[in-house]
Amino acid sequence: MDEKLFVGIARVSLFFRQSRSLKDKRSVLQSLKQKLRNEGWSLVEVGHKDDCKRAFLGFSYVASSAHALEIAFDKASGFLLGNFEVVGKTREILEFEADLSFDDTTLTRSILGDVDD
Repeated sequence: MDEKLFVGIARVSLFFRQSRSLKDKRSVLQSLKQKLRNEGWSLVEVGHKDDCKRAFLGFSYVASSAHALEIAFDKASGFLLGNFEVVGKTREILEFEADLSFDDTTLTRSILGDVDD
């Protein structure tokens, strides 16, 4: 079986025209972060943390197919483009082959310890 792992990585720069304080920005970002987490994304604010007008976010998603990843990217873009002023965005998909040499008996032994019957 040809098993693969796909990881999507996205970066987005946002501008908050109406924000007057860090508290304003953080409340809006908190809502966005929760929506994306509910969709399975992991994300973090990686830049402009002390700027009430800008934010730079990095986020990632893991899927078993490139198609599932494209759907996730489309949903995330829908959240962003409909509600935020997007200054810039990039995304990429990484593909990994499954490690077929994995032996689950080793995993069982390491969890339970080497117990003799």
